[in-house]
Amino acid sequence: MIESQNTEFKESWKDEHLKTLCAFANTDGGVLKIGIDDTGRPVGVHQVKRLLRELPNKIRNKLGITPSVVTETVAENDIISITVSPSPIPVSCDGRYYQRSGSNTFDLAGQELVHFLIRKSGITWDTLTSDYSIDDVDPETVRTFVRLAKRANRLDTADEEEPVDSILRRLELAVNGKMTNAAIMLFGREPQRFFINTTTRVGRFKGRDIIIGDEEISGNLIQQFTRAEERVKSFIDVRYEISADAMQESFQRKEIWDYPLLAIREALLNALIHRDYFSTDIQTQIRVYDDAIRFHNPGSLPQGITIEMLKTEHYSSLRNPLIAKVFYLAGFVERYGSGIGRIVDALAEAGLPEPEFRSDSFGFIVRMKKDLRFTEDSLRDAGLNKRQLQAMSFARESGSITAVEYAAIVPEVSEKTRYRDLLDLVHRGLLEAIGAKKGRRYVLARLSPGDA
Repeated sequence: MIESQNTEFKESWKDEHLKTLCAFANTDGGVLKIGIDDTGRPVGVHQVKRLLRELPNKIRNKLGITPSVVTETVAENDIISITVSPSPIPVSCDGRYYQRSGSNTFDLAGQELVHFLIRKSGITWDTLTSDYSIDDVDPETVRTFVRLAKRANRLDTADEEEPVDSILRRLELAVNGKMTNAAIMLFGREPQRFFINTTTRVGRFKGRDIIIGDEEISGNLIQQFTRAEERVKSFIDVRYEISADAMQESFQRKEIWDYPLLAIREALLNALIHRDYFSTDIQTQIRVYDDAIRFHNPGSLPQGITIEMLKTEHYSSLRNPLIAKVFYLAGFVERYGSGIGRIVDALAEAGLPEPEFRSDSFGFIVRMKKDLRFTEDSLRDAGLNKRQLQAMSFARESGSITAVEYAAIVPEVSEKTRYRDLLDLVHRGLLEAIGAKKGRRYVLARLSPGDA
């Protein structure tokens, strides 16, 4: 047995352990086991009956919570387990507030305490007001938003020439003459003057640790969204499909990115809209690897919301309702509560593996995996000959290859050999043959759901 954020051991009961129980209640709940030493070795506890009688009342009177207090037998030793559930309201111990971080209990003070009490009271960060000046708002970003909202038919009555302060009031971003945090974060000239680390960091990694590209994107959320999306696109690959079907669909070559742009956009929006802006320890982060892309935002899932619930139509629990509303009006968000489902659907449609979602005390993570079949290393490992590697390189760049194009690449071999090469690539599941023999085109094969 080891200690963790939700588990702590004590050899004997002391009233100072009430701080640990208080911290459990203010974080994610937990279990305090009495009669186990710091190494996890059971040593037993004395006067079990007295403690079972006294502890529930003592905890209830001091902390205002009702724990579960039971005995257990571990390695022939009697121990007491005190289980505390997470509390929906702040819990104090002798007038002070405690929380857990890892296996440590710490005292909340200063801004941390203010943020904790606000969160527990149900007030959202983006609705809080302060003495900001209208000069702190960038008028051009506001007018850009109005144009987007009108184009999306979600703010028909808006007028670009309307005074900025009037637009902010209309959006409930200004209340009783004071602007909200959302107003500054969405439309501010320099939001980071007020809110440290509310930036988006986009990095390109080689392997797990070597950074070969990195940018920290500041500015307001509209600017961060636009610039971060472009930066991610610069770090991933795109190929072009010029098949007859693609040409018929749009009369131009079709771009096929490593990951569907819709999935990238939804993951980025999710990170910006739902991050915990009370947390200033870390930026919103996007890490692009050779084989995956990872989005991380501070702020775990609200209590009662599970990963499985996110994948279906669900009620959207908004951490930042004003920020979410503005992104929706601008047409960036299709509808509340649909983002995760749209990511899953977009990746499935592209024949890519289902994304991974994780929520913990550090925040929320979306991880998408790439189709690795067409990388140079994978193709070389598959045992392709030099000619086939050239054919696959051409197909990767253009999205397909024909017999005529292949003949121009390897004119030194016979037509029969070239046909066998292409047929072998089809049998390996790397290419798909489309069309009649005379006009046949070989396109990159899609992953089947089973392969993904």
